[in-house]
Amino acid sequence: MATAQRSFCRICSATCGITVWVEGDRVVKVRGDPTHPISRGYTCPKGRALAAWHHDPRRLDRPLLRGAPAPWSTVLDDLAERLSALVKQHGADAVGLYTATGLAYDSLGTIAAGRWFARLGSRQLYTAMTIDNAPAVAASELVTGQSLSAVWDPAAAGVLLLVGTNPVVSHGYGTALPDPTARIRDFRAAGGRVWVIDPRRTETADVADQHVAPLPGTDHLILSWLARELLVDGADRSFLARHCRDEEVAELERALAPFTLEAVTAAADVGGAALEQLLAEVRRAPGRLAVLCGTGVTMSREGLLACWLRWVLLILTGSLDRPGGMRCNRGLLFGSRGRDSSARVGPGPESRPELRHWMGQYPCAALVDEIETGKLRALVVAGGNPLTAFPDAARTRSVLATLDTLAVLDVIETGLDALATHVLSATGQLERADVLIQEAIRLTPGTQYTPAIVAAGAERRPAWWVFAQLARRMAPVLAGGADLLDGLDPDLADDEALVRRLAVARGLDAERLVTSRRLDAAPEFGWVHEEVLRDGRFRIAPREILERLRPPARECPALVLTPSRHLRSMNSAHYAHARSASPPHVLVHPETAARVGVDGGDSVRVKSAHGELSAVVKLDATVRGSVVSITHGWEAANVGRLTSTRDGVDTLTGMPQTSGVAVALERSEPDRRRGA
Repeated sequence: MATAQRSFCRICSATCGITVWVEGDRVVKVRGDPTHPISRGYTCPKGRALAAWHHDPRRLDRPLLRGAPAPWSTVLDDLAERLSALVKQHGADAVGLYTATGLAYDSLGTIAAGRWFARLGSRQLYTAMTIDNAPAVAASELVTGQSLSAVWDPAAAGVLLLVGTNPVVSHGYGTALPDPTARIRDFRAAGGRVWVIDPRRTETADVADQHVAPLPGTDHLILSWLARELLVDGADRSFLARHCRDEEVAELERALAPFTLEAVTAAADVGGAALEQLLAEVRRAPGRLAVLCGTGVTMSREGLLACWLRWVLLILTGSLDRPGGMRCNRGLLFGSRGRDSSARVGPGPESRPELRHWMGQYPCAALVDEIETGKLRALVVAGGNPLTAFPDAARTRSVLATLDTLAVLDVIETGLDALATHVLSATGQLERADVLIQEAIRLTPGTQYTPAIVAAGAERRPAWWVFAQLARRMAPVLAGGADLLDGLDPDLADDEALVRRLAVARGLDAERLVTSRRLDAAPEFGWVHEEVLRDGRFRIAPREILERLRPPARECPALVLTPSRHLRSMNSAHYAHARSASPPHVLVHPETAARVGVDGGDSVRVKSAHGELSAVVKLDATVRGSVVSITHGWEAANVGRLTSTRDGVDTLTGMPQTSGVAVALERSEPDRRRGA
C-alpha cells in the first residue's frame, strides 16, 4: 500500500508543495499538496511527472569512466589526478566549471560546487545566467549597486505589466509564481489590471486584461515612452526627490525625449490607443505598479535596456520597496545581504577581451574561444547541457569533444554524457533532503525544508558529496584546504546534517526548520533604501545605459525568431512523456506562412546568418505576423544553431541574442504536404 509524504518540487523557482506516494522504493504518484500555503494544491505537469522521471530509464545510475562503469573511487581518483596535473602544468585557469538549472535548485550541491571552485582559484566559471538572465542582474546592479529581485505582491491591487514573460507556463521570472492562473485571476477580481506585452498571444495573455503585440526586440521602446510620459505627468516627485539625484532625473528626461507616441508606435508596429490606455491605468494606480520581464526580453538585443526601464518605471511611480508596490526579499538562508557588487567586475577572458569577468564568472559566449585557444583544457559541467543551451551549437559540440577532460555531473542523460570522459551520477530531488535556495524571488518571504522521500538508488551520490570527495583528492592544488564541509566527513555526513549546520550558521533555529518544514518571515520594506543604495540614491540614469539608448527607428527583417516556453519542459530537461515527446514545432501565423510559401505540417529549414535547423511548421494565430517561435532547450530543432557566440553578443552582459534574430523559412519537402 502506498504511503504519502509531503515535499516541495525543485524543478523551477515556484517550488510548489507536493505530495509523493511511495510503495517500497518506488515512487508511484506525485500531486500538489493542498496544505501548502503558497501553492495551495497546485502543481504543473512537470511536477506531476516526477514519479515517471524518477524511474526514467535514462537515469544515470552509476559513475562512468570513458564510457564504462567504474567504482566511485576509481572515477574520482582519475578525475582528480587529471585536473590536478592540468593545474600544475597550465595554471588554475586551465580548469573550468559550468553550472545550470539542474544544480541551481540543489542548495547543498550549489554550495559545495562554489566552495570547490573558489579554492581551485580559476576564473573559468560559467553559469546559465549569461544564457538567459544576465540583463536582469546587470540592470539591478547598475541601478541599485547589487543584484536584487523585485517581487510582485498579488494582494496589492494595481497594475501588473508582464513584458516578454509567460508565467502561466514558466511560473514566473523574477517572482516565483505557483498556481499562476489562479493568482492572476484573484488579482483581477480584487480590482487589479494585467497587461501583457509579447509578440505572441501567450497563455498568460489569455487570462490578462490587455495584450499588446509589438515587433520582437521593441519592448524597450514602449517602456521608454511610458517612462517619458510619466515624467511629464504621473511621476511620484517626492519619492524621486528622496531617492534620486535631480541631475540624473533631468538626464533621463532628456534621453527619453525622442520616444514620442508617434515614433514608438511606428517602430514597434503597435496601436497608440492601447498604449494611451496603459498609461492612464498606471497613472490611476500611484505606487501600485508591478513590472516583470522574462526571457522574451532578456534574450533580445536590447534586453538590458528593457530590464533597466523596468526599474525606472518602478522608481518613477514610487512602486518600489514600500507597501503596495514591489518589494525585495532579504532572505533567511540565502539572498541579499546589502553588499555593493560593483567590485566583482574585472577583465574578460584573453580570447574575448571585449567581454568582462562579472558576477565572478565569464560569459558562456566566450567558452568555445577559451577552449579553441587552449586556455581552457578541462570542464566540469554540473546540471546543464551546453549542447542545447549555448549559441553556435555545432561549434560548441565540436570544441567540447577536444577537451582533455569533460566531467558531467547530472541526474539523467542529456546527450552530453556521450562526449564525457567522466560521468558523475547524482541523486535526484526525491532522493535528497533540501532547503529552498531561491528565497530572493519567493512570493512570500521565508524558506522551507524537505527530507529525502526515498533512499538514493543504484550508485547515485549527492552533488555535495561528489565535490567534497573531489576536493579531498585535489588538496595539493587547492587554496584554503580541501575541507568543503567545515569538519564533517563526507562519508559520514548526510543532507540533514548539512542543512542543520547551514541554518545555525545563519542564526536560525535548525530544529524548528527541520521539524516544521518551513520558516516564514514578514515582508520588509525600506531596507533597500537604508542598507543597499549607495548614498541612499538609485542610479536612475546610468551612463552605461544612456550611451546605448537610441531614438526609435523601424527595423523590419522579413522574419524573426522568438523563443518560447513549454509547460512540460524546463530548459533542456523534458519531464512529462519525455521519451515520446516530439521536437518542438515552428509556430507561424497562417498569413505569414502563406506569404513565405509554407503550410502547416511542412518540413522546413529555418535559416539564419549563423546556421540552420530542421523542423515542422505548425500554424498558430497567436503568433504575430513576421515572427516564428520555437521552444528552446531541444537537441532536435536546436535554436542554438541559429545564434552566434560573437554577432549580437552584448559586451556589458555577455548575453548572446536569441530573440529577434533574422531568419528565413524554406520548405525541405517541396512536393509533400502533411496535415497540421
